Amino acid sequence: MTDINKKTVVCSAIVAIIVALGSAYAFGCCGNKSNFGVVNLQRVVSVSKDVAALRVEREAQINELKKMADDANAEIEKIKDEDKKKAATEKYLAEIQVKKNEFDNAYNTALQASDTKIKNVIESVAEKKNLSAVLSSSSVVIGGEDITEAVVDLVK
Repeated sequence: MTDINKKTVVCSAIVAIIVALGSAYAFGCCGNKSNFGVVNLQRVVSVSKDVAALRVEREAQINELKKMADDANAEIEKIKDEDKKKAATEKYLAEIQVKKNEFDNAYNTALQASDTKIKNVIESVAEKKNLSAVLSSSSVVIGGEDITEAVVDLVK
């Protein structure tokens, strides 16, 4: 082997070793693992007392809208004049739509507050466990410390 070929082989071997060590370091080998957590968000949401309260509230809102519609239909049925019937229908539809918008706005605001609370709980647990990041467990194939139960304990 010539000197140039020996130098090329040695340089190639050194580069391969550096790449291998760099890869091992970057992917968590050699004792330098990334400290991240995973959480099953579906489970957290399903047991959250705030989310449960929102479901109950939303069901009550839907029932109230149904009752408004039933009452409006009963009143409209009593009207014989077609023009008055049409005007009453438009009036009741507008009232129901206003109420629905109020309910939707209140629900969306409460839902955002609930999402923020869950996120804050996850952040709190992550800080206590010195985790640099928390990912959804549905997105992680391998790795990460599962903090689902710690979060569930705080939201239920």
